[in-house]
Amino acid sequence: MNKKAFRIAFPLLITLTILIALLSLLIGSADINPVHAILNKDSTDHIILFSVRLPRMLAAMLAGLALSVSGLLLQSATGNDLASPNIIGMNSGSGFAVLLFLSFFSELFDVLPFAAFIGGLVASSLVFIISASVSRMNSSGSLILGGIAVNALFNAFISTLSSLDPDVLSTYSAFSIGGFSSVQASMLYVPGIIIIASSVAAFFMTERMDVIRLGDEIASSMGYRPLSIRVSLVAIAALASSSAVTFAGLLGFVGLVTPHIARFISEGESRKTLLLTVVIGPLLVMLSDLLARTVVMPGELPAGVFMAIIGVPFFLFLLIRRAR
Repeated sequence: MNKKAFRIAFPLLITLTILIALLSLLIGSADINPVHAILNKDSTDHIILFSVRLPRMLAAMLAGLALSVSGLLLQSATGNDLASPNIIGMNSGSGFAVLLFLSFFSELFDVLPFAAFIGGLVASSLVFIISASVSRMNSSGSLILGGIAVNALFNAFISTLSSLDPDVLSTYSAFSIGGFSSVQASMLYVPGIIIIASSVAAFFMTERMDVIRLGDEIASSMGYRPLSIRVSLVAIAALASSSAVTFAGLLGFVGLVTPHIARFISEGESRKTLLLTVVIGPLLVMLSDLLARTVVMPGELPAGVFMAIIGVPFFLFLLIRRAR
């Protein structure tokens, strides 16, 4: 697409994101009067709007931001357009760390994002080690095989933990799909700060992201250190995605789908791609959560179900395209 297409698409996507955010606040199993909810702080409408729907909408927005930015950074770091937090095992490592921490240190909730970060970083490091031992880091086959192996490893850890603590199993059943039905405002303070800070840090890396696309030799000749750039990108991605895992669970495919849509519109320029990514990611996740809450009202489905409906065919399409 050309520059004109970007100038049209970007404000349009922002408008759609705002619209979906407003619908998320207004639509649900209970009908509310938004004016009454704002003016009457003791009303049921006020509680539903500000204690249930607003935190949930913000959680979906933050999770979409974190996972989509993480996916873009990982794809830039590896040179592999199949890389994403769930594909390379980062989410499963973070998920295991979260469940382990909740089992033994549930009262230290503010420390949870950092435990998840360590778990995600360990998992992704294992994937890269496996991938590098088989082929180059940008080999899609070795990266996927490494991700499958590490995901299986951490799922085995989770199964072991579940057998030792039955409460973990009930927590993990909802946690593994991803969703926002149990989100409270207090759960978003620390992860939210980390996610926003990570996204800002990503913007400072866009020039370096463009440089490493030229190849390591050219990047080195320009005075950059490619390995240092890649490590920084992976670290920022791990910090953002692991923070999202603490309140959204293992929400998949956001980090895979979003960068591809953004890259298609921006024609690959990193700064424009990132600008689009920080809009499209929240839009997709909020839309998935809105559908999850409304399709089977008064019941609801996990938001991860709808992301999988979008993500699985997209993932298969990418695999088939690469095979050709």
